[in-house]
Amino acid sequence: MNINNFDLNLLRVFDAMFTERNVTRAAQRVCLSQPAVSHALARLRREVGDPLFVRASNEMIPTKKATALASGVRSVLDQLAEMLGDQTFDPKTSTAVFRIGISDFGEYVLAQLFARLMREEAPHVRFLINGLDDVDYQAQLGSGALDIVANVQQTAGPGIHVRTTAPQKLVGLVRNGHPLARSHPTEQQFKQARLLATLATVTRSDRFGGPLYRLLQIAGIAGQVVYGTSHFFAVPTILTNSDLLLVQTDGLARALCAEHPLSIVQIPVHLPPIEPQIIWHERTHRDPAQRWIREKIIDAIEESTRR
Repeated sequence: MNINNFDLNLLRVFDAMFTERNVTRAAQRVCLSQPAVSHALARLRREVGDPLFVRASNEMIPTKKATALASGVRSVLDQLAEMLGDQTFDPKTSTAVFRIGISDFGEYVLAQLFARLMREEAPHVRFLINGLDDVDYQAQLGSGALDIVANVQQTAGPGIHVRTTAPQKLVGLVRNGHPLARSHPTEQQFKQARLLATLATVTRSDRFGGPLYRLLQIAGIAGQVVYGTSHFFAVPTILTNSDLLLVQTDGLARALCAEHPLSIVQIPVHLPPIEPQIIWHERTHRDPAQRWIREKIIDAIEESTRR
């Protein structure tokens, strides 16, 4: 490749394709015709010596080479935009796509925010919500598969930015009329409780208890886990039709109580609060659209603790 003859516009097309995984949407993103984008991709493939994107079902999937290039290309475009002063973002007209990694419990807390943004503030943006794998998410942030991750405390790798949000108090959640809901439960009652454990991240066979259950173990009040799940949808039904106890954050527990016949019980020993983190990569750090959605998410999480 002769860098002196390289057309930097090809990088804009590559970045759009990597984000959209679709020629038509990529063309709309860079304000070109579909044939022009196809022609640009053909030129770029010849320059790089790699197919870059291959068709799979209805998507164009990036090759290993494209994935390796993605974060560098995004960084170059960000730096060019910053130097040239092309850092504008108008939510009313933006067609940005936000790829967010979050547990389904976290999505439940943020669902009202996302709906309001699409209805009122940013009618043309799109959200792609992905389940969270706490092993691979930092690599996904770097590659562009994810833009933002909401997670509990993790060690940040190179190029990773972290913002810790307001602490979230932990409480117990049971059905109305549950024995633990009739009075303040004791440590002994908690030790004898039958638990519903939720795994906020990818389920593995050796992680039956989940992260919140391990906190109870450390505090010496873990009962017996009889139902473990990484799915949210069935949790209220399980709780309302059993004597199981779920430990969750206070904001989520109150939201569930507002919609289901459930009661909050206080945990009889001190547990450290959960401190959710919003995590992103250097490649999106200066992007005005990404800054906008990060602040919206952080505000919504912190608002949930004040309700």
